[in-house]
Amino acid sequence: MKVVVTGASGYLGRAVVAALVRAGHEVTGQHHAKGSEAEVLRLGARPVRAELGHFSELLPLFAQADAVVHTAADYQPAHDREAVDALLFGARKAGRPYAILYTSGVWVLGEQPNAVAEDAPTDHPASAVAWRVGHERLVLGANGGKVTAAVVRPGMVFGGRGGMFAPWFESALTEGAAAFVGSGRQHWSSVHREDLAELYRLVLERRAAGILHGVDGRPGRVEDSARAASLAAGKGGVRAIPVEEARKTLGPLADALSMDQVVASGRSREVGWAPRHQGFGPEAPESFRDWRALRG
Repeated sequence: MKVVVTGASGYLGRAVVAALVRAGHEVTGQHHAKGSEAEVLRLGARPVRAELGHFSELLPLFAQADAVVHTAADYQPAHDREAVDALLFGARKAGRPYAILYTSGVWVLGEQPNAVAEDAPTDHPASAVAWRVGHERLVLGANGGKVTAAVVRPGMVFGGRGGMFAPWFESALTEGAAAFVGSGRQHWSSVHREDLAELYRLVLERRAAGILHGVDGRPGRVEDSARAASLAAGKGGVRAIPVEEARKTLGPLADALSMDQVVASGRSREVGWAPRHQGFGPEAPESFRDWRALRG
């Protein structure tokens, strides 16, 4: 397939591009920084430069493709909505079988202390990403005829030099304790970046439609995971940051980070997805080594 990946030089986008190129697909990668072109080329994709909020410039490119994967994100709803509109227009303009894959996230599910799957309601999302619910609906509304539309909701991603767990390594090294937001009793449902990229590949190749959760089925308590990160960094201490304090610097992201979420991925398993990684806790030492080697 000819696939366009937005955010191709980003944390998730790089892994998705690599997985698609390995599988033999012809990939064009959107990036926004001039210095990112070399990274996209290194991954085996053709780079194209465009800014979020200006994806209308890429309409001819979208229309010439067979599929588009949207991984670019900057938490600005207007930019993401413009991107969604451009992807949908390109799909309609193509006039042939076309796949759209939109990246959302499990935060749209809100507090979920008991395991929930893809059919769970999104009526109480985290305020930081409440706008994503409407964008999911826009994408899924394109299903039918020649268009296949899917939404992937990744959990808390780890692996490589970024992800949601990397700040714990940083604070462990600089402060002697991995600092997390909230009580630490909340659960995070996680996924390794490489496993998540394989889910994206499968969704495209098998033309899966609808919502799919990208979580490995091994939810862990935040305090336990943070301690594993600290130990991996050669420390062992952890520090809880009250949500009220975290809001001063993180805003509504603090509330999202403190949510208790146990998420299942039933539909993802139905397309043949089988995560290879064992979860963040057991792999914290390896994750730390990768993070330290790549942080620059």
